[in-house]
Amino acid sequence: MSSVSSSLDNPYVHLKAFGGAFVIIALIFVAAAVAVSLGGAAVSVIGIGRDTALGLALMSAFQFIGFGIVGIGYAYLTDQLHRIGLTRPTSRDLVWIIGGLLALIGLFAGINALFGLLGIESADSAIIDQGQDNPVYFLYLIPVTIFLVGPAEELIFRGLIQTQFRDAYGSTFAVVAASTVFAAVHFSSYSGGDISALLATLMTILVLGATLGVLYERTQTLLVPAVVHGLFNTIQFAMAYISIASGSI
Repeated sequence: MSSVSSSLDNPYVHLKAFGGAFVIIALIFVAAAVAVSLGGAAVSVIGIGRDTALGLALMSAFQFIGFGIVGIGYAYLTDQLHRIGLTRPTSRDLVWIIGGLLALIGLFAGINALFGLLGIESADSAIIDQGQDNPVYFLYLIPVTIFLVGPAEELIFRGLIQTQFRDAYGSTFAVVAASTVFAAVHFSSYSGGDISALLATLMTILVLGATLGVLYERTQTLLVPAVVHGLFNTIQFAMAYISIASGSI
């Protein structure tokens, strides 16, 4: 702790942490836009409509390919590849994955139950809206979230941003700060309802992000939060498919 405290007198420490986070976020938005534009053109050439279920899923895949390129490129150029937790899986990791997934599910259910008791609604998800008329969209998203979304988002928000904040301010601040950035980036994915619904949804994302951040701190490997993230999203997509396909919602 003393080494962290003494380093705070150096302005470069703050610039590297907050400036680095800003640069990373700016880059992922640019890269995602370029990847979606190029990918969309390729999809159109082969005759897949961008507004179809498969086309929308492919657009999501291209977006997170852009995220991944930025993450790996940034880590390489800043000499952080050896620090972000790119490790081989172990049996211990499996235990953390199971425990982490159960924790995420429990927290999500508990938060939703609490909001229900308080009469607070959640904001509408753009992804759910896109799949209302064609629920097979959610099935297409399952491999995307397992192989691209989970790994790419965890690389960006835990592997890079959280690591930079940890270097400057320690683990606790790093988890909270990275999770706050994680929640803020999801702002554009939700709409509808009033400001309380949006804030409640973003708070839920922050708590879930912090849980993934704690998993990363405890295991020091990206594998665990990436797999937990992907599996958690998979469960949500599967439930959305079943609910919409059966006419429950």
